[in-house]
Amino acid sequence: MAGLKIFVSSTCVDLGAQRAQVRTLLERMGYEPVMSEYSDVLFDHRMHTHTSCIKEISNADMVVLLIGSRFGGTATPEALSDLDLEEVSKASSKTDLITEKHKLSVTQVEIMKAIESDVPLFAFVDSKVHSDHHLYIKNKDKPFSNEIIYPSIEKANTAKYIFEFITFISHRFSNNAITPYSAFSDIEGHLVKQWSMTFQRLLREERDKSAETRRADAMIEQIQDLKAVVLQSIGAGSGRDIARSVLRYRRLADFLLSMRVFNPEFDISEFSGSFEELLAEFGVVEIFSASGNSNMSGRTILVRNDGSHLRVRVPDRRFASFAVEWRGFSQIDKDTKNAVLEGVEHSDAVMPPIFVHINEPYLEERSDMSVIDQVELVLPDDALGYWTDKKIKELKTLWDSGRSASEIADALGGVSRNAVIGKAHLLGLRPIQDSGL
Repeated sequence: MAGLKIFVSSTCVDLGAQRAQVRTLLERMGYEPVMSEYSDVLFDHRMHTHTSCIKEISNADMVVLLIGSRFGGTATPEALSDLDLEEVSKASSKTDLITEKHKLSVTQVEIMKAIESDVPLFAFVDSKVHSDHHLYIKNKDKPFSNEIIYPSIEKANTAKYIFEFITFISHRFSNNAITPYSAFSDIEGHLVKQWSMTFQRLLREERDKSAETRRADAMIEQIQDLKAVVLQSIGAGSGRDIARSVLRYRRLADFLLSMRVFNPEFDISEFSGSFEELLAEFGVVEIFSASGNSNMSGRTILVRNDGSHLRVRVPDRRFASFAVEWRGFSQIDKDTKNAVLEGVEHSDAVMPPIFVHINEPYLEERSDMSVIDQVELVLPDDALGYWTDKKIKELKTLWDSGRSASEIADALGGVSRNAVIGKAHLLGLRPIQDSGL
């Protein structure tokens, strides 16, 4: 099996000695270094060498970055076109560097491609550059900032771009460590120790995972044993039928009992229609899957006729199986149905609620909303002080004219597209086709 492929990214002219030492270290450890000057990169004749280097990043297992005194060559437009800068900008809270994308260096674009591809990064910066970076941060907003000469930077006009690159990396939301070095031994010691601890953690996590799997398997066996004992202890006849039905329909019954809050007088045991017709009795008018977002509290959305919605806390496939289970449940006799519902309702099991009721319209765009946009949507109209009567009037006029939410946000100024959509829903404005998606 091939060793780990580790891409080494840096300027070559000033850091050639360090690059050679990193290569020796990687080969000694049994890893496969990927370095352009050693022909480790496929230089496709159909594209620029910058693009070839950037495409190689996605094939690497890790990236080692060395930052020194030189800025390096500016990346070609072709190389930039292979990078999703919008996605990369989400990885850091400091993105001033990206605002001047036409000035990004090849090394910077390589690292941004690693971030986009979620390749682990180990970043090192010359200790003198690291020290001058602190000086830059303290004075960057001062009137005289452009007059400061940084001894560690070879060309004064490139200092800003080198330092903003360091700021971008150090303010990533994860994998943001930058290690200063004075000699190669600092780099070697850090990499060897970090990779050793990473391997140790992987082994421990694998042990923990195996232990959890064994515990889960043991629990499943115990549950199956308990089911067998319960059924065996009940004599043949209706008692056993009820016990089997409770085991089979418990989750469905839990969901239906929770839904009764929207129609307390409805008798579930008397109803024999389809599952969709059953949901309609609780005011559900639309069912669909939520957008993929780990922050969502439910994966299935039920839209109600009063404009509110439910986020069901079960996987999509599990919720879809409710329709199949309902067909079986609706065909058993009424006494058994009631016995199942009563048994589940009066059980002492403490379970999390099967759905969350949100008393506002569901916006499919919500999965892409920023935290600020969600606050703007949920708070009362005047809570943020933006939606004055004048702004609301302008919103209605622009909305009725058929403008997209993005265009309306630009016209109003000081408000996001998602906040415009949220306010329009709260005002009950008719839907429009938003070309700003």
